[in-house]
Amino acid sequence: MRTLFNFWRKKRLTLLVLVTFLAALYISPLLWMLNTSLRPTWDIYRYPPTILPRKVTLENYVYVLTQMSGFGRYFLNSIVVTFSTVVLVLIASAMGGYAFGVRRFRGQDLLFTGVILVLTIPYIMYLIPIYMMEDKLGLQNNWLGLILPYVALNLPWGLLIMRGAFSTIPLDIRDAAIIDGCNEFQLWFRVMLPITKPALAATTIITFVFAWQEYMFASTLMTKNQWQTLPVGIVWLRDELQTLVYGRIGAMVVLTIVPVFILFLAFRNFFIKGLSEGMLKG
Repeated sequence: MRTLFNFWRKKRLTLLVLVTFLAALYISPLLWMLNTSLRPTWDIYRYPPTILPRKVTLENYVYVLTQMSGFGRYFLNSIVVTFSTVVLVLIASAMGGYAFGVRRFRGQDLLFTGVILVLTIPYIMYLIPIYMMEDKLGLQNNWLGLILPYVALNLPWGLLIMRGAFSTIPLDIRDAAIIDGCNEFQLWFRVMLPITKPALAATTIITFVFAWQEYMFASTLMTKNQWQTLPVGIVWLRDELQTLVYGRIGAMVVLTIVPVFILFLAFRNFFIKGLSEGMLKG
């Protein structure tokens, strides 16, 4: 028994070391970018290079926030597009997930299979048709021109997660609510929806990250500088600097990552649970 215990202990220790190494490997570029953004320019280019900065400064962040006028506009565009996308996907996926997971109607399985099949198609395949439609409808170079495609691309994932979450709720809860006099909307909004908070959190994070960091659709559909989002805007601002000022580029990247980091910290307790309830049981 002691031999088995020692073997399991060594195995867990080995697994912990491996996971720690992989986590450090993935986070090292972000830490290096943060390190670079806190250095003055002379410290970045000094030789021999050092891991830790000789001097810590916020001048790169001050320059980005006060002297790069385009950065504020790009940030605003990303906030509006991402927030609108998340809200619309949450509402639609919560309603659709309830219909697929709780209600029964003709053609339900066939329709949901169609939703799953959409997920198998690379989203780059939609770029040219969407570009042609928006060109005909005059939706290019405005927020709606990005919000609608982002909602369409993220809604199948939201339906998959929310359908799985609603399908795990015992029918006794639904029957008890109906006996207490709840109508369909009250049953969905007051009884069923609060139970699916982890799935809602998972849908929020997935949609937010996609809309916040998406580059290809934003660079293709938004041809005017004033409508670009942060991923494309950073490239434009880098070219505007006319040189690789790594400290300022690092500051822009770090400021772009901060909202995603804050969102994940806010919903971290629900994220893994929401994925397991939604996607694995869906």
